Amino acid sequence: MENAKEIVVTPSNVNSLVSRLLENDKRLMSLSVRGEITNLRLSPAGHCYFSISDKASKLSAVIWSRVYSRIGVELEEGKSVICKGNISVYGPSGTYSLVCSEVKTDGDGEQSVALEELVKKLKAEGIFDRKRPLPKFPKKIAVVTSPTGAVVHDIEKTLRGRFPCVKMLVVPASVQGEGAPDSIVRGIGYAQTTDADVIVIGRGGGASEDLSAFNSENVARAIFMSRIPVISAVGHEINMTISDLAADKTVPTPTAAAVAAVPDKEGLLKELEVSKTTLLDKLNAKLMQKYTEVSAFKERMDELLERSYESRENRLSVLSDNIKRSMNKKLEISEITLEKNRQLISALDPLSVLKRGYSTVKHGEKIISDSGELSVGDNVEIMFGRGSAEAEIKKVRE
Repeated sequence: MENAKEIVVTPSNVNSLVSRLLENDKRLMSLSVRGEITNLRLSPAGHCYFSISDKASKLSAVIWSRVYSRIGVELEEGKSVICKGNISVYGPSGTYSLVCSEVKTDGDGEQSVALEELVKKLKAEGIFDRKRPLPKFPKKIAVVTSPTGAVVHDIEKTLRGRFPCVKMLVVPASVQGEGAPDSIVRGIGYAQTTDADVIVIGRGGGASEDLSAFNSENVARAIFMSRIPVISAVGHEINMTISDLAADKTVPTPTAAAVAAVPDKEGLLKELEVSKTTLLDKLNAKLMQKYTEVSAFKERMDELLERSYESRENRLSVLSDNIKRSMNKKLEISEITLEKNRQLISALDPLSVLKRGYSTVKHGEKIISDSGELSVGDNVEIMFGRGSAEAEIKKVRE
């Protein structure tokens, strides 16, 4: 017997078949599904897309804009709801969703309540209080993440562009799934044994339910126990994770983590140029100040020297005048004394006596002052104030 001819269909054929099967199944035409809202997003057209999640699974859901405007329920991440609708298949992607016609609140979801309780517990212990500053110029950055994701590439590219001298150490870790929290904890522990200056943990985004590893108590405690500052870059800007709260620095994306971890070389060069200009300006100002001070000091010294010279010149002039006056005074006194002495000498001069009418008798070379020194017949010389005469002694009287 010949084999039946193989039937080959297209993806569109398959999706169309599945769509008819699901959309015609009465059990799926009016479903009420209970779960927590995750991965909530609103499109520009006003349609609301989200997932209805429980602990084990999730179901894509959509509320078209015409329905969303009248459901009367404010949708929030983590809110427990009961959604009523039908299953519909989106042909181009082959995905199916619950198209909601009604939404009712069902209180806070179990996951949301458990997460809130864990946050309160860790906050009370002070796990979220410590925020250490990041080193300004790190030498090595340890990145704890999946080595196959875009995180490593994004961080490496940013580091190379901003601060090429820094080294990057990739510490492989699972960031999604049941064993992810323990894997991240081991990665943080391994980074402690290296010479890394900063640790970056995170992933490249994902739905809220994909971030459970970063809401782990063990991961939060590992971050708190780290001796190295930790940057959390989970890549999910809608909600904060526990890792974000425990980390020293929180950023929305891995690229932002690289930006936060290292300085920008261009910025540093500009800062250096500004610092150089500022220092040169200060140096020139200081030199000008010192030059002005030296010039003022020189002028002051010149003035003091001039004054000193004038003072000394004045003192010398005064001393010279004093010496002259003293010499003149001494000369006057000397002249007076000399005149007195001259007069005294003149008064004692024998010639002066003779000129007054007295005479002197000389016998040979001897001046006769006593008549007893002469004898009759002695020839003597009589000296007058002017001239002399010779005589012979005729008689001597005593």
